[in-house]
Amino acid sequence: MLFTPGLLMAGGATLLLIAIDKTLDEFGIHWLGTAIKLALPIVGMAAGVYFLEHNELVWWILK
Repeated sequence: MLFTPGLLMAGGATLLLIAIDKTLDEFGIHWLGTAIKLALPIVGMAAGVYFLEHNELVWWILK
């Protein structure tokens, strides 16, 4: 399947963040757009590490 639900959700989230960033820039709140651009990847990496550490299937595969 070419477009999986995860891919569509990731694309939609990306477009939503772009729209939020552009809207904040238009209203003159530049610092909040910058904070979102910096914080979101850090939160995503932390969530990925949490998933890898607490997922039983990953631990079962690695053992």
